[in-house]
Amino acid sequence: METENKELDIVEVPIVCEDSTEKLLEKYDGRSRRKADDVPAMQTVVCIMAVAVMFGLNILYPEIAGEIFNKLNEVAFSGKELFPNPIDLISGLL
Repeated sequence: METENKELDIVEVPIVCEDSTEKLLEKYDGRSRRKADDVPAMQTVVCIMAVAVMFGLNILYPEIAGEIFNKLNEVAFSGKELFPNPIDLISGLL
């Protein structure tokens, strides 16, 4: 029995994986593009709901709606910040 030493040809096979960098980049890049529209859309929905609530409140309870509207006007046009900017607070301490 004669054994011959044959060298095996090693062939590199490219591994295609579902979690490749390019696939993940495409997946999350698409999400980040859509995400930019989420904030204005949410603000729009909240404003529309607030207007609808104020309209209904004005019909059912006009005194309460008037007080709320006056308070909103006072807060909106006072010029005083509701939530102080933390950067301004830190810079004021320095």
